[in-house]
This record gives sequence, C-alpha cells and structure tokens, in this order.
Amino acid sequence: MNYQDFESAWYLGMIITTFFCFTLTGFVVVMRHARQLAVQEGAMVAWMAVVSSVFTFLFLLGLCLALLVGIVVLAGG
Repeated sequence: MNYQDFESAWYLGMIITTFFCFTLTGFVVVMRHARQLAVQEGAMVAWMAVVSSVFTFLFLLGLCLALLVGIVVLAGG
C-alpha cells in the first residue's frame, strides 16, 4: 500500500464534505422558510419543498459515502 491509494480517498473526502455542507445549508434555508412558504403558497408546496430537500440531502450523502467506501475498499484490496 502506498500514499496514492489514500490520496484519492482524501480528495473525495473533501468533495463529500463540500457537498454535505452545501446540502445542509440548503436544507436549513428551506426549513427556515417553510412556514412562510406554507402561509403564502399553501401547505402542499411547503411539504414538497421540505421532502425534496430531505431526499436530495440523503441521496447525495448516500452517493458520496458509497463512493468513499468504494475507494477505500479498492485501496485495501
């Protein structure tokens, strides 16, 4: 094993952290404005915004973690 095996995982970890921060920030912004959106546009629009932000957050988190685990497993084998 050499450093090049972990170099890819390090960079991918930085990308995952960036995606995580962006999606977490977007989720917080949606949650802050959900009540105002429900009053102005209706409850269904607010629920759709919340559910879509939760789905996007979980999807990107799962995708990035799967990529990171894949690189680490390949580096170990």
